[in-house]
Amino acid sequence: MEKIPEFLKNNDHYLKSCILYEVALKKPIFDSYRNFCDTVGHNAMEYPDFEFWYCRFCQGEMDFDYDRSRGPVSKTLMDMPIKLMQKITEDMTPFEKRYLRSINHSIKDFTDSLPTVFEKIEISAYENKLEWKVNGNEYECKKEENGCTFSRPKCLNAEKCEKGCYRCKDENKITETFEESYIKKSLEYLTPLFKIPNLQINDFRFCVTDQTPELDDLLPVAFYAKSACIQMTNFDKMVQHLSNLKAGFLEEFTICFHSSIGKEHLTRIYETEQFKQAQGVKIYHFAELNVEDLTNFNHLKHFTLHLNPIEGEEILRIRDTISTFKNFEECSIMYQRNGRRIRSLAEVLEEYLEGPVEEFTHRYKNPAFNKTLDFKIKEWGHYFFIDVLKV
Repeated sequence: MEKIPEFLKNNDHYLKSCILYEVALKKPIFDSYRNFCDTVGHNAMEYPDFEFWYCRFCQGEMDFDYDRSRGPVSKTLMDMPIKLMQKITEDMTPFEKRYLRSINHSIKDFTDSLPTVFEKIEISAYENKLEWKVNGNEYECKKEENGCTFSRPKCLNAEKCEKGCYRCKDENKITETFEESYIKKSLEYLTPLFKIPNLQINDFRFCVTDQTPELDDLLPVAFYAKSACIQMTNFDKMVQHLSNLKAGFLEEFTICFHSSIGKEHLTRIYETEQFKQAQGVKIYHFAELNVEDLTNFNHLKHFTLHLNPIEGEEILRIRDTISTFKNFEECSIMYQRNGRRIRSLAEVLEEYLEGPVEEFTHRYKNPAFNKTLDFKIKEWGHYFFIDVLKV
C-alpha cells in the first residue's frame, strides 16, 4: 500500500477501505495493523478500533456506516471479574506487583487497592551500620571511612524451612561500595518500601540504639502491622512510630526503652488508640508501675510488665484485680523480691509448701466473674515472676 495524501488521513471511509484491503490480503491482524500504521500514520487509529473493523470485514460485514454503539462493548483487561483479578495477584511478591502497577493507570489503581503483605520486616539501626531483613532476606549498610558498603542477597527467592525460619537458596551476597553515608544509602531502599500503598506487615520489628536526625524519616507514613516491637532511646520517637501503626489493625505490640519509664511516659502510651484497641501489650525494662496501675490493662487479652517492688500482701490485690478483667487470657508480671522468699507469698495465698521450693502454682476462682486463674509464681535471682493463665 503506497503512502496516502495527508487530507485522506481524516477520511473515515478511506481508512476503513485500507483496513478492508489488509483483510483481502489475508495477513495476520497484528501484521496488518503495523502495515496500516506505516502507511497512514501511527496516530490515525487506535488498535482496538482497527481490530473491531478488521473482525467485522473478516465476517463479511461491509457496512462502513455501522453504528458501533448498537453493538456489544469491547472487553478490556479491566473487565475481568474482581475475584479473578485478586486470584491473579494474590500469589505475587511485592516486587512482582511493582511491575504490574506499571502497565496502565487502571491496573495501578486496582493493584494499589489490594494489600501488599510482608510476613516479617526487621530494622536495626546502630552507631555505624543499619541492618534490615525483609521476609528473611538480609541487607546491611555499613559505615566506612569514605562512604559505606552495601550488602544484599544475590537472589530474593527465600523459602521457608520446616523450623519456620527463612533460608535464602543462594547464600552468597553482593557487596558494593558507595560514597554516600550509610543512613542515606539505606533510606534509598527503605523509604520506598514503606510508601507502598496498602502496606501490611504481619510482624514488624524496629530497633534504634543510636538516634540521629537522619533516622527521623525512616518510617515516613502510616502503615498496617499486626504485631510490632519498637525499641528506642528517644521516647518521643517511640510514641511517634507507635502512632504510625494503624490502630485497630495492630493486634499486639512490644515497647522497649533503654532507661526507666515514668508515669508521664506511660500515660502517653495509654492515650494512644494503638494501646486502647490492642489485644496484647508488652512493656520491657523498668517502668514505674504499681498494683493500682494494672487497671489500665483491663481491656487486654494478654500483657507483660514490670512492677515496682510490692509488699507480700499485695499479691492478693494483683490476683483480685486481674480476675475481674473481661477479656483476660494470660499475663506475665515481674518485680524485685527485696530479700523476701517465695514461701512468704505462698503463706499469703494460703498455699502450704513442703521443703525448699523455688516455684508453686496457686489456683483462684472468682465466682463474681465466673473465672478461674492459675498463678504460677517463681523465684529467680532477685525477682519474683508471676505467670497468670486463664483456665
